[in-house]
Amino acid sequence: MKPIYLAILAPFAIGNLIPSALAQKDEEAPKPTPAIELPEIKYPDPVTEDQKKSVAKHKEGSQKLAGEQDELSADVQDLIEEQTNEKVIALLEGVEEIMAEVIGSLDEPNTSGTTIAAETEIIEKIFEAAKQRAQQNGGT
Repeated sequence: MKPIYLAILAPFAIGNLIPSALAQKDEEAPKPTPAIELPEIKYPDPVTEDQKKSVAKHKEGSQKLAGEQDELSADVQDLIEEQTNEKVIALLEGVEEIMAEVIGSLDEPNTSGTTIAAETEIIEKIFEAAKQRAQQNGGT
């Protein structure tokens, strides 16, 4: 195609893209998917010495992680107090609530799919709060 044709057609192509881009911007955010019920898995009791050591190591690691999660939850409380954006505050309060649940699970030590899903939800909410905060500060 010759450059003159591109110069003539480009504004039309761009003009056709702008309304669809604006329509996408005005659409509602996607609704969260409903929670999936994960089956509870019952593991057999450890029999061998290696299995018992592994279970003890897992319990120790899980409880250590619960302590670290508790410290992070305190950091989230501090962040909430610093915020002025209601959306950011709501997201961080959700993070704090889920963290409290996860601390209990990790302390048991329950590292099942439900606990992992909760940790993933924490990460997603922190990401959303960071995006909201960046938009408030004029970032992209």
